[in-house]
Amino acid sequence: MQAVRDSYDDISLMRERGLSWADISDVLAKLGITARDSQPIAPVTLRSAFFLVGAEMRQGGGEPDDATADGTADAATLAAVHRAALAAGQPAAPSPPAGGDRAAAVAAPVAEAPAAPVSLLAPAPPPEPVQPEPPAPEPEPAGPAPGESLPPADPPAPVPAAAPPTPAAPQPTPPVTTNELWKGDFMLGTIFVLNDRGGVGKTLLSHHLMATAMLEGLQLRVVEYEVNERLARLFGPEIVEHRRISQDFMNLMGSGDGFYEFWDQIGPELQRGGRLFDFGGNISQWFFNWAEVSGFDYYVGDGERLTFMVPVTVDLASLSTGMATLDRIAAIAPRAKRVLVENGVSGPFSQLEDSQYGRRKAELVEREGVQVLSMPPCTAPAWARLTGHRLDQVATMTREDLAKLGMTPPVASRSLIVIHEWLRTMRQALAPYLVDAFRQTAPAGGKTAAPVR
Repeated sequence: MQAVRDSYDDISLMRERGLSWADISDVLAKLGITARDSQPIAPVTLRSAFFLVGAEMRQGGGEPDDATADGTADAATLAAVHRAALAAGQPAAPSPPAGGDRAAAVAAPVAEAPAAPVSLLAPAPPPEPVQPEPPAPEPEPAGPAPGESLPPADPPAPVPAAAPPTPAAPQPTPPVTTNELWKGDFMLGTIFVLNDRGGVGKTLLSHHLMATAMLEGLQLRVVEYEVNERLARLFGPEIVEHRRISQDFMNLMGSGDGFYEFWDQIGPELQRGGRLFDFGGNISQWFFNWAEVSGFDYYVGDGERLTFMVPVTVDLASLSTGMATLDRIAAIAPRAKRVLVENGVSGPFSQLEDSQYGRRKAELVEREGVQVLSMPPCTAPAWARLTGHRLDQVATMTREDLAKLGMTPPVASRSLIVIHEWLRTMRQALAPYLVDAFRQTAPAGGKTAAPVR
């Protein structure tokens, strides 16, 4: 544990540069850091130790007491870990090491590794003192042989005048080698759309958010966790990244490091921000399972802005899963913004004011700061004919465009009035959340925020 403590920042850098826990475990083993009996640290053990150390550091924990003290890696080992962290994710050397595996390529730039493994459970032996070698005596100049006289000394050569110093060429700015710019209160925000119940309007809400971002001139990156490519098919892979959730994958989601590695992609993306995560039905529960055991709060610092939007309909199951989702969000990210989005496609929510849902909603709003948005359905006569169209394109349609879809000019005119008013209302409601996700606050020291990547 102490070795993980000492190399915490370097392990963070390796994670954010794309190394898996198995890769990092392999790198540490090659550098001599092991867990027990010279065995490599298991990836799951390394993950747990890393997040425990992160929680300890954020809570201001001091040095471990004698009962829990572990071995401490020596300075040479920690320096080697640091060099490996800086080399992580960088272009491979011209002659990669034999075997070609990723961890070996990362460990290749390390100049020297300790000869003996450093155990996390036993203190490392102190390095032997190195005795400095005595300086070699300088040879004395040879004198003249007996009976010989010294030759006349040559006159000293004239010393040329010193040339004026040439101004040094400006040195290129060294590349950033730490993750410092991804941290702090200037990080871009992230939006999640989730509810385990299907058919509540998650895809529609994400569609609205994407269209609003485009109309506001914001380049929102979208990641879609779904069985089907709904948003990716509509907007294209250059805007939406689809991470397919197959039925076989869902059957294997209960345990195993492969499951965690799949969801570990979210962590570094949170620190880049400017992203929208859309979770299909029955997917968000697995996200919460990952977040609860993977130190989700490590990625969510004091300045990170996370917004969780939970759409619901008047359906009883939808309301139940929506409230449970809001509670689980509070458990993994208590500082996150929670938004309850009432999708009125199946009926008005005004009929639920005196119900258990209405009372619970009022409690969430008054005591826990949950915000509520209304997502009314579009009542335009032409709306059924616009299924499959992008809302940002619908916003620019004219009466002639609607007439080409088979509508008469009077119906097209009335539809445009209703559609534009509906889109304007939705844009006004959603734009503040998107603007907040892209707002960048200058940190202390005058640094600027890193761009969205």
